[in-house]
Amino acid sequence: MLILYLVLSFGAVLAFARTPLQCPLYFLGTFLGLLLLHALVLAAASLFVNKKDPNPKRFAFYRKLLVTGIGPLLQLGAVQVKLVGEEKLPEGGFLLVGNHRSDFDPITAMYALRGRGVTFVTKKENLDIPVGGRLIAGAGCISLDRADDRQGLVVIRQVVRRIQAGEAIGIYPEGTRSKTGELLPFRVGCFKAAQWAKCPLVVLRTRGTENIGKNFFLRRTPVTLTVAAVFPYEQIRDLDTTEIGELVRGVLTDNDAFC
Repeated sequence: MLILYLVLSFGAVLAFARTPLQCPLYFLGTFLGLLLLHALVLAAASLFVNKKDPNPKRFAFYRKLLVTGIGPLLQLGAVQVKLVGEEKLPEGGFLLVGNHRSDFDPITAMYALRGRGVTFVTKKENLDIPVGGRLIAGAGCISLDRADDRQGLVVIRQVVRRIQAGEAIGIYPEGTRSKTGELLPFRVGCFKAAQWAKCPLVVLRTRGTENIGKNFFLRRTPVTLTVAAVFPYEQIRDLDTTEIGELVRGVLTDNDAFC
């Protein structure tokens, strides 16, 4: 999307600029105008989303709309996202889990895996983000109140239903981002979703997102997302959630798995 806007901005220069001084003015004016128009379209679309009860029939539409906002944001911030191992992803619904390094983790994953329409379980506070909160709700992200332990089971059941309907849903087992890069203890109850949905468990390793905030606009930030392992349902069916957590932790801490 950003490349298209750059091309259109160069086109405006070629079509309308008559002096060298006008070239940067036409370029910047067209480029900023297109970005503003894009933002207004996203804001207008968000007004039709009920955050508390989004319409499942519109999830796919809002996922695509959300990605059109994420892409230019990452590109403007000089974030270069690389996805490794996409060919390992199973067909149909699956549970996606991985390490949590930054608040940018879910948006980079949604962008990289946009072809599979991945959405995430997200803390309820994210739904209060202006415009973005309504868009992530409209895209089908599932809200979780981390202060209410009883809600965890309700969310897992929602995840199960969505996966059984063919969707790919992501959860970060650590529950919050790690500020040191070391894996935090897992909330292993989330692995029940894969067992109850009888679906594959996909492990996604994230590297580099912890640098996005400090580098944004200033320097290039390479981010690598690696589909490190796919555990078929038959492999995890008879394990308890602690054992599944050990499998996932082993993959995420095995550097050889990401070469």
